Amino acid sequence: MSLRERLLGRPRPFDTYPLRIDDDTEVRKELERARILLRILQAQGETADESAVRAAAADLAAAEAQMAACYEQVILRAMPPDDFEALISAHKPREGSEDRVWNLETFPKACLMECVESDLTAAEWEQVWTEVLSHGERGELCNAAIKVNVRSPDSTLPKGWTQTQA
Repeated sequence: MSLRERLLGRPRPFDTYPLRIDDDTEVRKELERARILLRILQAQGETADESAVRAAAADLAAAEAQMAACYEQVILRAMPPDDFEALISAHKPREGSEDRVWNLETFPKACLMECVESDLTAAEWEQVWTEVLSHGERGELCNAAIKVNVRSPDSTLPKGWTQTQA
């Protein structure tokens, strides 16, 4: 694949936010119990009953599936960079406030609403915002939407991961 094809075909980044739909309190306990049991059995090494190890692994898989069922994965896709900048310009910082880059009251929600991908309409997302999401969930979702749009270079790439051409 050529550089042209790779650059022009580059998809916009996305992230997922696990939004809790059902109470996971009991499922978390079962998941931890299943993990501990499997670890104990695996730590026994060759002396462990192989059928017990398989049963524990199956229990862990079932608990993980139950945990996943408690959540809905909300997809947040980055806007085209110019659209993100335009959204920032549309939500300018307010004078006399703590705003620095954008209006802290309006921009985060607007960014979220632009980035969320789902089969819900804008009106339905507005209903979710006002009737379903907690204050903490709102903040986390908005932060995730902003983060997916701020495309900083990855400074965690290890030194020397590519060879220098002489």
